[in-house]
Amino acid sequence: MKILINRTDALGDTILTEPIAALLRLTFPDADIRFLISPISAPLFEAHPYVDGVFLYKKKSSLLSRIKTLGNILNEFKPDIYIFAGGDQFVSFYMWLKRVDKRAGLISKLPSFLFLNYGVRQKRSLVTMHESEYNLNLLRGLGIVHDVKNEFDLSPKIFINDEKRQASIDLFKESLKDEGLDPSLGNIFIHPGMTGHTLNWSSRNYGRLIDKMESSFPNQFNWIISHTASDQQYLVGLRDHIEKTPHLHNKVYFFDGGINGLRDYMNVLSTADAFVGPSTGTTHIANILGVKTVGIYSPIKVQSTLRWSPYNRDEDKLRLVVPDVVCGEQFKCAGNSCPYYECMSKIEVQDIMSELIDLLNLEK
Repeated sequence: MKILINRTDALGDTILTEPIAALLRLTFPDADIRFLISPISAPLFEAHPYVDGVFLYKKKSSLLSRIKTLGNILNEFKPDIYIFAGGDQFVSFYMWLKRVDKRAGLISKLPSFLFLNYGVRQKRSLVTMHESEYNLNLLRGLGIVHDVKNEFDLSPKIFINDEKRQASIDLFKESLKDEGLDPSLGNIFIHPGMTGHTLNWSSRNYGRLIDKMESSFPNQFNWIISHTASDQQYLVGLRDHIEKTPHLHNKVYFFDGGINGLRDYMNVLSTADAFVGPSTGTTHIANILGVKTVGIYSPIKVQSTLRWSPYNRDEDKLRLVVPDVVCGEQFKCAGNSCPYYECMSKIEVQDIMSELIDLLNLEK
């Protein structure tokens, strides 16, 4: 049996769809299970324990290019079951056109009503469960029911090759040394950037957090600011604060994960003492790798921790911080008309610092 799962979205969306593959593997042990994904997500599936392979798909490319890509995929791998979990709806149309027998997944918009014959209707904006639970429930259309009472391990996985990790760490330490940092210290990762329209903490506050932590616990950690080219707007205030704070010089390293790629970044991140970031794919990756994580989340309903928190919610390794406000918005910030406008500023630097200190068992 061949199964193709369509999730051509961002990293976090793809990660939270992996439990589908885990449940399918339990149900069909000998199935060939593959994902259709955005190219950025490919490193997540290297040597994956329950996903046999991936096909890369650029949903923003031309229609002709997408047709060609899907044609090549079906020449190599014609699925018996196609599952739409999110991404480009055109793929569902193509699978219908090519008469794939069972077309399951999320029914929400018009194309899904037309092209999925084993679909499950969901209104995820109601936010009644976690994204991974929504995804698992899509399999009900195929008669596969997730029993929450069973202790199956459905969690997302990332395989880290020890030899390649060591090579990445060695290269990373050389980079730290070249920038005047001490590579023997522990590393705390700060990832201020994000994609989409989710509310974020102030860039300058990430800088203030590093400032206060370094003042309280001097010379214990390097502060690693991870980013890619698309995150530059989130670095401006942070850079400015660091440049104006002498005791942070030679303590902060800006780590561009786009230079050596996501696989190299994950290798280095897997050894971090802690990670701090907003609701974005990198926060989910840190969680899967078992790194102690502080996640900063919006109070808006569709952006909430109920739906978008990392999969593994172990209190010893994960803390989630949300503004202490009663947010009445479901989809997006109301702006100046909201009495709690700029609510993310209500998260104090001390709030994040306290969670980090507790997670790391630090003593002043």
